[in-house]
Amino acid sequence: MQFTYLTKIIIAILLGTAVGFERESYISQNNKTLSGRGNLGVRSYALISLLGVLSGLLYKTHVFLFLFIGLVFILLLFGYYIFTSLFHKDAGLTTEMAILLNFLFSVFIGLGLFPIQLIIALTIVLILIMSLKSEIKVFIANIKHYEVDAFIAYALIALVILPFLPNKAISLSSFPGIVSLFKSLNWHMNSFINIEIVNPFNLWKIVVIITGIDVAGYIFEKAIGQKSSWLLTSIAGGFISSTSTTQSLAIRSKKSKNINGLVAAAIFANFSSFIQHFLLIAAINTTLLIAGIPYLFSIIMSGLVVGLLFYVKSKKLVGREINETKKEMRAIKIFSLKPAIQFALVFTIIKIFSKVSLVFFGQGGFLITSAIASFTGLDVVTLNVGEIAGKLISYKTGVLTLIFANAINLLAKTFYSFIQGSRLFAFKFFLASIAIIIASLISLVFIH
Repeated sequence: MQFTYLTKIIIAILLGTAVGFERESYISQNNKTLSGRGNLGVRSYALISLLGVLSGLLYKTHVFLFLFIGLVFILLLFGYYIFTSLFHKDAGLTTEMAILLNFLFSVFIGLGLFPIQLIIALTIVLILIMSLKSEIKVFIANIKHYEVDAFIAYALIALVILPFLPNKAISLSSFPGIVSLFKSLNWHMNSFINIEIVNPFNLWKIVVIITGIDVAGYIFEKAIGQKSSWLLTSIAGGFISSTSTTQSLAIRSKKSKNINGLVAAAIFANFSSFIQHFLLIAAINTTLLIAGIPYLFSIIMSGLVVGLLFYVKSKKLVGREINETKKEMRAIKIFSLKPAIQFALVFTIIKIFSKVSLVFFGQGGFLITSAIASFTGLDVVTLNVGEIAGKLISYKTGVLTLIFANAINLLAKTFYSFIQGSRLFAFKFFLASIAIIIASLISLVFIH
């Protein structure tokens, strides 16, 4: 869209006026004197915008005049900063940066360098940042040094290490000489030597997920309170990996007295995975979905009810635990890397066994392979059942396999919790899992 010179001038002045209005509003609310820093208001910013847009319009025909105006403006702004810094003993750059950006935005409007809609959006962002000055100061004042260290460490784990790891499956065939050795021994086991042993990217991604859940939970905890934070984080984490989320909560249970709250969060993480389970089946096999409605309804409803029961029971300890947490905050690690790595290794070992079982037992041992595969998660089992139900196996067999796999998966999570979590957490999660498993078995009455 083409704008006339007059339209550009009006838009620039309006945007400058908006920035100036925010500045005057801030001065008024914070009882700033007219001689203080940041005392430029509506008229000053409007005039700066006018100067900027006019210099931008002059660029094509009077480039030297454009450069002269820009140079003079920079010198004046620099002089303003030096004077106010020395006079008021304040070396802050906020006001000067706002002035400079306001001028540049107006120059961009005059030049037509960027779409005006983008300039308007950037001006709104500038106003928002300026208006949140007090809130940002309070937020930064509440950040502890150990929190900064923890977030830097997580950034290294997630943003520095993970992207550079090879996203490639490593199998026995990847090692030099293995294929030749098998051939020389007359072992025709191509399927076996091509089994994925490890994928460095996927292995480290599990570590990133577990530690990330801890970091996200800590942020929520600071923002909205301990119990609600872990509940919301776990619900979201369940869509990514209910196994990793449950493991993260189990690790935390060793330092927490609110076991019921953590169990509730773990159950709700699995509740999220049940919803995901439903969506996966709906996407790949609608007939299987219809046949499995009683089963899916049973696990979703039982998960919701059991999770709510533990959530209600957790209320008694929340206030006391939050106070204790505040007292001991400096001693608490925001996330633990060692348990996350240990779990990732266990997860990988079980995954290898499940693939070996699939090679040796094939479809004849479908239930066995599905049970082993369910140790690492339900997604693979669900996709596999969805693809072959109605073709290689009946729909009822498909639903039975899903019920069996879900039961094994919940018990596997109990096993993980027992290894790295508190005994009480593992026991209560086991009872909750049994309740969900029983509900799924009852659903068999309605499956035909």
